Amino acid sequence: MLDQPIIRACLIIGSLITAFFILRRVRQAKVQIEDTIFWLAASAVLLILAIFPGIAFWASRLLGFVSPINFVYIVIIFLLIVKQFFMSIRLSQLDSKVRILTQRIALNEEKAERDKLDL
Repeated sequence: MLDQPIIRACLIIGSLITAFFILRRVRQAKVQIEDTIFWLAASAVLLILAIFPGIAFWASRLLGFVSPINFVYIVIIFLLIVKQFFMSIRLSQLDSKVRILTQRIALNEEKAERDKLDL
């Protein structure tokens, strides 16, 4: 299935569009480096699989997949789930930092108000 020209062309076009979009966002300083590396690597993997479909055929046979395209879909889904997991971790850490900073600001404002009243 992956040897069909339409699927290969879609993978090549999709990976190039993804790389172009990410590089454009980097220039606009709207994406962090960690995210850029992930998306460029994902784009490169898609491009390699499109240019060298034998890799997908070999890996799908090795892992027992019926079709190489199923292997590609599973790899993409797995990578996106891993990315989502790390994004959840980062979001939790940022949420904790925001809560701590909010508490510190509230304490500093309260202290400033007390200092004003003491004068």
